[in-house]
Amino acid sequence: MTSSSPLPTQVEVTPGPVTILTLTSTQGLNLLHSSVIQQLLTILTRLSAAPPAVLIITGGNAKAFCAGADMQELITLTDVPAYVALGQRLTEALYHFPSPVIAAVNGYALGAGFSLAMACDLRLISSRARIGQLAVRNALTPPFGNLQHLIAAIGAQRTRELVYTGRILTAEQAQEYGLVSRICGPEHLQTEALNLAEEIAQADPTVIQRVKSVINTTLEAGFEKGYHQQAEALITSLEAEASRTIMRTFLAATHSD
Repeated sequence: MTSSSPLPTQVEVTPGPVTILTLTSTQGLNLLHSSVIQQLLTILTRLSAAPPAVLIITGGNAKAFCAGADMQELITLTDVPAYVALGQRLTEALYHFPSPVIAAVNGYALGAGFSLAMACDLRLISSRARIGQLAVRNALTPPFGNLQHLIAAIGAQRTRELVYTGRILTAEQAQEYGLVSRICGPEHLQTEALNLAEEIAQADPTVIQRVKSVINTTLEAGFEKGYHQQAEALITSLEAEASRTIMRTFLAATHSD
């Protein structure tokens, strides 16, 4: 796979209980070249071994969260199946990352960048952001699991309308579609994403990971398997001494009132 793109996107990692992955590029478009996909996969694999409580992925203050694939690369691909498989692996790794993943969408999230955002658990969006799936306008099908994640988020009818038209949505339209959790002013997006992550991180990370796994199983395998996994997760939680300690603390605080 080759590309003539002279300004590849890089991934900056800010570690911590809330870990932040920031896409950066000189032009601020944060294009998803195959080298960037591999960077992200390597980082996600490493983080999965000892996952943070919450993961945030963002384009920082650039003009784009991710403006899509590197089209210069697409038109010169020599191994198309390998490229597609690499992109699929990335969105699957994000979707199945043990901890919740928040996309803080600061600007354009188009095409493969939209797929990247939709693979995350939650999406916060800047009021100046624009998102959409432009694949059909370029004679392509939507990449990297985007159709499946859209159907899960907004249903088949709205997915059809959005994808068939290649429509680009404003922040307000994206919220009306049900694609994002909330809209923030550009200057507040990163703070709001951190606040949400820290709110989630107040709970036992292991329990949050179990809940995420049950939700994903229900969406992917159906309610029957989801019910079974939820029951098993509840048994594990109820039998855990850490859970009992937290409940004792809660009861003691309640009785003291």
